[in-house]
Amino acid sequence: MKRALMLVSVILLVCVAANAQQTTVGVTGKGVKLGFDIAKINTDYNELDDFLDTRVGFTGGAFLTYSLNRQFALQPELLYVSKGAEKDLFFVSAEWSMNYLEVPVLLKYDIVPDGKLRPNLFIGPAFALLLSSKVRFIDLSYDVADYMKSMDVGLVFGAGVDYKRITFDARYTLGLAGTIDAADKINDLTGEEPGDTFYLDGDPSVKNTVLSFMLGVRF
Repeated sequence: MKRALMLVSVILLVCVAANAQQTTVGVTGKGVKLGFDIAKINTDYNELDDFLDTRVGFTGGAFLTYSLNRQFALQPELLYVSKGAEKDLFFVSAEWSMNYLEVPVLLKYDIVPDGKLRPNLFIGPAFALLLSSKVRFIDLSYDVADYMKSMDVGLVFGAGVDYKRITFDARYTLGLAGTIDAADKINDLTGEEPGDTFYLDGDPSVKNTVLSFMLGVRF
């Protein structure tokens, strides 16, 4: 995965350098966007992954576009993103919600920079700060933020289209880091020690994946 990311980065930087002679450098856009996301978690347990359903949530925030040349731009964003998973079984429902303040830093490529309808591709890292995390079972709700890592890191890639002041994009965010920070805390609560039956030797792997759709306007 790391080698692939490095290769993609090198190719994109070479393309930027090749187009540098046709440069319009500077802030060329800023605005806000709103939409929804379809979130799911991936764990070490395939049976659990198959059992859990996706969770639909709200996403939105602000963005700024800094053009490097006529086709490439950097686009940092500040987004509220809702992640997690849920399950409905007849009259019983369960939900795990994770809400983040996320900062994607995207390298954007305009496929048709001079057209009225400008399709684009983008890729980049996303760094997220945990705002809250709760597990809901039927009518009971539990705050589990203390058992979560405060930061999440992901890789964002997707496509969009700009038309005049309107912008739309669809993106997939692949979680690269585990979100759980609970093993030591649970061992302290249970009193389990290495070699005991219920001793947790490390945190379980739980990573977020999110498919998002957003519609925005440029100022």
